[in-house]
Amino acid sequence: MTASRQEGATTYEVLVRGELGHDLVSDLGARCFEPRLGKTVVVVDVIDQAHLQGVLASLHDHNIEIERVNPI
Repeated sequence: MTASRQEGATTYEVLVRGELGHDLVSDLGARCFEPRLGKTVVVVDVIDQAHLQGVLASLHDHNIEIERVNPI
């Protein structure tokens, strides 16, 4: 799954434990994602810090453990 980058957005790579379903990844507005050895890398473009906090809160609300968040 790949979407175009939003203009003015910052791209983040979010590493979470477990494998995420397509529906959740789509709800996050992710550009792409890749399951890897029991974890998932999600790439998402965010327009500001509030948007990033919303993405992270959504993961938290689904009881998904976040291991790392890096701007790329």
